[in-house]
Amino acid sequence: MSRTKTIYSQDYCSFIQCLCEERKRLGLSQLEVAQQLGMTQSEISKIETAERRVDIYELKLILKVYRVQHNERLKHLVVAFLELDLNSAL
Repeated sequence: MSRTKTIYSQDYCSFIQCLCEERKRLGLSQLEVAQQLGMTQSEISKIETAERRVDIYELKLILKVYRVQHNERLKHLVVAFLELDLNSAL
């Protein structure tokens, strides 16, 4: 039985697409994001086109660059993707 790689799952691809749209909405280029993360523009491009998976630490850094603490739209996106219920105690 063959299993599709998670990088190609609809949930993952939709989440990455939303991150790409958020980057553009914030007026950030791939190069600007890459420089802030210590990555190359090519690596950001590959993440955004699902040629390369973003790891959890890179996601943390990306969210920081996109100012997640002050970005309600992005917070909602992350909570929905992770299927978190912020109303219940952890």
